[in-house]
Amino acid sequence: MLKSARSERKTLTEVAQQELRQAITGGTYRPGSQLPTEAELCEMLGVSRTVVREALRALEDDGLVARRHGVGTFVRNHPILKNLNFNFGITEMIESAGLKSGTSQLAIQNESADQERAEQLRVPVGTPLITVERVRTANGRPVVYSLDTLTESLLQRAEFDPQLLRSESFYNILQKSLGHVIEYGIARLLPVTAPHHVAEKLQLPPNALTLYIVQTDYSAGDEPLVYSCEYHLPDAFDFVVWRRGPTRVRGSSPEDAQ
Repeated sequence: MLKSARSERKTLTEVAQQELRQAITGGTYRPGSQLPTEAELCEMLGVSRTVVREALRALEDDGLVARRHGVGTFVRNHPILKNLNFNFGITEMIESAGLKSGTSQLAIQNESADQERAEQLRVPVGTPLITVERVRTANGRPVVYSLDTLTESLLQRAEFDPQLLRSESFYNILQKSLGHVIEYGIARLLPVTAPHHVAEKLQLPPNALTLYIVQTDYSAGDEPLVYSCEYHLPDAFDFVVWRRGPTRVRGSSPEDAQ
């Protein structure tokens, strides 16, 4: 059930988009199904038709829905979508494709910050860290091997059940249990040969290529909260990035020529 978009401190379009995205990833609207009409969505969300259209346009740009002129808007059947313009978790990414997200392996390790992680988390070398190691699955198939690292002091500020990591988004747990909202992330993407232990966990042959994503997530105050290393199975995902057109060359328009 969608809730009114007027109850949030965000733009109406952002909240409407968020509500629709959650309804799709949560299974309210399954792949191939048709969304309610624009008029029905306006009533459900408590917003204008302009807001609904903008929200649907954003979801279409993300590849979540397809809009058919004169027919309606449908949830796409597609591979697991990873829109690199938006920072959302692996759980949401898998569920947005209409697949069941799961965790086949989970381990929590106590470590000390090496040079790389100390720099990314802005802590001294040797600072106590906690790393969450997981193998994420889509309909039971291993698709991502991930390592999420944060400071021990941050995790100890609140109690939570580690088993939640088997089914819940790491971002959701950070917000609900620790009160930290990820505002943005900075990532590097590299094609790499899967290390032997990663290939085993993802059931890959030797020397198989993966897409390696290294990312640091930050709070609204620019405080680094999580440092992540993820190996993605490339044939399981449809990676999308929105690219702005090149800067207009001066003199290329009649106005510039004047």
